[in-house]
Amino acid sequence: MKCPGCGIELQHENEYQAGYIPFDVFQRRQTEKKEILCQRCFWLKHYHKIKPIRLDQDTLRTLEKVMSESDLVAFVVDISDFEGSFDERIQKLVSNKKTILLVNKIDLIPRVVTIEEMKQWLKTRIDLSKFEKLFLLSAERNYGLKSLSRYIEKFNRVCFVGVTNVGKSSIFNRLSGKKATVTPFPGTTLDILNAKLRDSQTKIVDTPGLITYRRLMDLLQTECQAKLWAVRKLSRMTFKPNSNSSLFIGGMCVIDFNFDGLLRPIFQVFASEKIKFHLTNSYRKQQIWMKHYGRMLVPPCNSEEPRRDSINWVQHEFELNLGDELSIAGLGWLSVRRGPFTVKVTVPENVTITKRIALVNPYKKIEHKRRYKNDKKGTRY
Repeated sequence: MKCPGCGIELQHENEYQAGYIPFDVFQRRQTEKKEILCQRCFWLKHYHKIKPIRLDQDTLRTLEKVMSESDLVAFVVDISDFEGSFDERIQKLVSNKKTILLVNKIDLIPRVVTIEEMKQWLKTRIDLSKFEKLFLLSAERNYGLKSLSRYIEKFNRVCFVGVTNVGKSSIFNRLSGKKATVTPFPGTTLDILNAKLRDSQTKIVDTPGLITYRRLMDLLQTECQAKLWAVRKLSRMTFKPNSNSSLFIGGMCVIDFNFDGLLRPIFQVFASEKIKFHLTNSYRKQQIWMKHYGRMLVPPCNSEEPRRDSINWVQHEFELNLGDELSIAGLGWLSVRRGPFTVKVTVPENVTITKRIALVNPYKKIEHKRRYKNDKKGTRY
């Protein structure tokens, strides 16, 4: 059977290939005698979203063709998952184009971190001189979008690129202010969304979110990703482990600790509020992992997608001290409040783990938080 929306043969095996529809959805809609669309066409018709695609050489060549027709490229990243969303292949792709950097989801960062501090922190992570301009945004709170709109209205055609779950489409929809049209780019399977910038003749173009497989979330089913990362805030959990402790951040990241001396390390973990944490004795780690993977330990959202025994697990070791953070791409980050200590982090192969300078400054005093709390505006956005 073919999809009436795009004409492609329907299939149930690979959600990132054209024509995919989950088999249970196919059966249900067939029984109910409802229109049967592939998942991509269904999303486009009902949610005005385009399905993500794999970031490979074919995709990069296709995006290069799309960007060649644009006067400006907007590279969108997520500050709450910076190492996971700032993909060097995309940066290299846009290096020959006039490009601006849009850093979204600043509303997820604790209020104690100021806008200026975020800018200074970004300078420690990347070379900002390679971009025409930097915009710190919150599509959720509508912060920074007026300034962005005033800047891009000088151009005839602006193209938005980025990995999945960075809020690219939310920015696009806010800027356009109306339903966009869907255009398959000639000669490719890459769908693009076209719209006009609100109150302007500038054409803005949205491209599919890219899947890098450098992030833990990329290993999850699309529905699970949507469930876990559709959040309005990050959870912040504080831990003070013993030397024989293991910390589960969901079922796909396990951290083991080692340290000398009497003082136990203290750290905080920032992650989606829907991710489950569990601190246990190391000798119980394997038992808990096998029993609760995909159940109590989320992600994944179930024990079959992906199965634990289908993953190639690798271990990374880091020395951490006060002022360090450890970022697990597509999951969250650990911020040290007392050290030093050693961690061994077990994650699926290819997931990027980065030791970095702290975004949430551990030296800041609680009085600064209170000053923000007592501000009449109540928020920085």
